[in-house]
Amino acid sequence: MPGKPTAENDPIVSKSLAPHYFVAMVVLIATLFWALWDEDFGQRPWKEFQREWKSRYTAFLNAARSNSRTSQKEIEASSDYQKLKQAYDTANQNAAARVKEVNEKLRELGAKILAVQNVFTDRRAYVGASTYDIETETNPSAKRRKQQKLEEYKKEPSIVEMPDGSKQTLKSFGELEETYNQLKNERTQLSLELGEALKPVNEAKEALDTYVTDHMVDLTPSQLAGLQNKTEAWSPKILQINVPEANIVDRCESCHMGIREPVKLTAAAMSAKGKKPDDYARAFGSHPELDLLKIHDPEKYGCSPCHQGNGRATTSVEKAHGTYEHWLWPLFPRQNMEAGCQTCHAADMLLVVDDVGWVLSEGKDLYRQRGCVGCHRYEGYDK
Repeated sequence: MPGKPTAENDPIVSKSLAPHYFVAMVVLIATLFWALWDEDFGQRPWKEFQREWKSRYTAFLNAARSNSRTSQKEIEASSDYQKLKQAYDTANQNAAARVKEVNEKLRELGAKILAVQNVFTDRRAYVGASTYDIETETNPSAKRRKQQKLEEYKKEPSIVEMPDGSKQTLKSFGELEETYNQLKNERTQLSLELGEALKPVNEAKEALDTYVTDHMVDLTPSQLAGLQNKTEAWSPKILQINVPEANIVDRCESCHMGIREPVKLTAAAMSAKGKKPDDYARAFGSHPELDLLKIHDPEKYGCSPCHQGNGRATTSVEKAHGTYEHWLWPLFPRQNMEAGCQTCHAADMLLVVDDVGWVLSEGKDLYRQRGCVGCHRYEGYDK
């Protein structure tokens, strides 16, 4: 049989594919190395956290062991402590007169606000009830009569008995409301002035307390040695809390490794030598209320039910804190930390444990006192 005709320009015969193979090989090798890097480092930033933790905690324990025999009296006798103490005393003396003056004004203003509020609350309640009655009235003539009656009521004067025994006459409900709001604004302004006056004092006190905390360790040398041996033998691994009954899986302590350590760890103590606190140092600090963990064991309750965030995530800080578009419950900021108590304690009107819970309890009391529940319903609330 005659053979098939051969193409004149067969690419397999006439052209070399070596460049194509070379490019494909380079791309595959680059992809392989990228995949290996991403598998071991890119998707596991907690490994770097744990390496930093091991280095910094070991250095901290070494320093603590050398200072373990130092008593608080010896710390307070040091020159550095004395400088901080002098700065605190000076700030206190400089602010004392202004603080006393502002506090006296606040006391006087508080008494005036209470006197006006006693009258304003009743009148405002009547105005609110009348306004609602007018809005729900369907008869036009009745609505006009009620509106006229309300306008006449608003024009009636109010007599307020002030704290000094004098009586102040306010010509109308509008003037009463304006006076009340003005007094509250004055109180807010005075509170800001008090905060500014106390700011240097608070900063000096914080520096003093931090110095003592950083130099005082309440563990014996043998206990510190045990912690040091445990830290030196550490190898990177995921730390996980699993509570199947509550569907909780939290890996927060894979980065926040100092949360339950038996020594008080501050950001300053966990900073690299001679440097300011960085993200690692802030992540390695102790839980701010270690006594609270005694009645809220993390092994039973986890972390995210109180703090929110995505407790399962380990590939980035953003995802772990839930601050990205695919997570509905981001980590509570520091100023709203007590909001997490509502998860279990929504029905408790007073909730204070070891000086934690004052903000939440005061908020609930304000919610009750101001009658917010009338418009802003809260599921499970019982007055």
